[in-house]
Amino acid sequence: MEKVCYDAPMKRRYSFCMAVFCTVCFLLCAVRAASDDPFPDVTEDGWYYEAVTWLAGQGILNGFEDGTFRPDEKLTGAQLVKMILARELPGASAPEGEKWWKPYADRGLETGLLTEEDLAFMDIPTDRLRVARILARLPLLSAPEGFTVSPDRERILPAIADREAIPAEDLEAVVAVYGSGLLQGYEDGCFHGERTLSRAEGATIIQRLCVPELRSPRLIYTPAETDLSGTLLLGNSHCGGLLAYGELDWPEIRYTLGGTVMGGLQTVCRGPEDLRCTMGECLRAKSYRRIILVYGTNEMGYDRGYVRAAFERFLDTVAELQPEAEVWLCTAPPVNGALIRTEGLTEENCKRINDMLADLAAKRGLGLLDVFPLFADESGSLAPEDTVDGIHLTADNYLRWARWLTRSFAGG
Repeated sequence: MEKVCYDAPMKRRYSFCMAVFCTVCFLLCAVRAASDDPFPDVTEDGWYYEAVTWLAGQGILNGFEDGTFRPDEKLTGAQLVKMILARELPGASAPEGEKWWKPYADRGLETGLLTEEDLAFMDIPTDRLRVARILARLPLLSAPEGFTVSPDRERILPAIADREAIPAEDLEAVVAVYGSGLLQGYEDGCFHGERTLSRAEGATIIQRLCVPELRSPRLIYTPAETDLSGTLLLGNSHCGGLLAYGELDWPEIRYTLGGTVMGGLQTVCRGPEDLRCTMGECLRAKSYRRIILVYGTNEMGYDRGYVRAAFERFLDTVAELQPEAEVWLCTAPPVNGALIRTEGLTEENCKRINDMLADLAAKRGLGLLDVFPLFADESGSLAPEDTVDGIHLTADNYLRWARWLTRSFAGG
């Protein structure tokens, strides 16, 4: 499963991952134990073999009257809907003189899976865009107790090369199926909504629909809460960017230009309207429910052992002064080493500091907000158009970060 933008504290994540691992192992064994080659034209060397045999074993696929499956034949709308509803309507048959798919169409209309418009496409090959529309009407996502889940829109949309060709009214459906891991793009990065699917491709989609653990979703898990009061956002000049451009009204924001965890409690912090106070004064002034720490960028060029020890001391200090606060670490956003003249601020060191932050959060039971994927390109760098100097983000990207941060805690 791909890494999500929100990571829960370690104990919850470990239990969840172990449950997924055990489930996948069971399911893979079940796939192999399914009926042997239920169709003469489906053999073990076919890439779709496991999906088709699993679906046949579940009674979802029956094949044609001659006993074949015909994997390369185009998938019709009716065949797609029948596979989706096969478990709900086992052995369904149409009244004499009606289309074979009428029971499935009636049920689809009743539940909202289908619209009247969809009925015109039941007997013809269905394209990927219509498949996305239909699948997006299903309850695709689930989350652990206490969390909400949504597609990671900020990562999905930029990765779809032909997103401008997708009708505006269908864009959210495409995001939903990408996020849930049911449909993905092609090697050229395009969705190609106009392309039709084969029956074999349809089988793999339906197996993923039935077995969520077989998907590779791109999701954001967020705490199911709406009360964001009592939050302190503390850190380096990135916090200054969030204060200036993020339109945030729920956390108190304090930052230090060039701030690092190596600075002591006498380090001067800035706030709204250039409010000044020391870090010690900030942490002693009131009790916070939640503290989000944005550090790591200015620590990149230092010895790793030295930085690790400094982070440990800093976190001990925060815990001592704010014993009731829930503490979250935020990974450093990517940098563009080609635009930076400061030695040590490199893509490689950014990855190292973020690995260390993830390890610290896991070992100390802290929350982790992984902002790095929100701005990293395929090489792990910050694109020139997204930065003013290779380190700091443009105003619209600080706004993007702020909105992502709000969604991470408000579930919206």
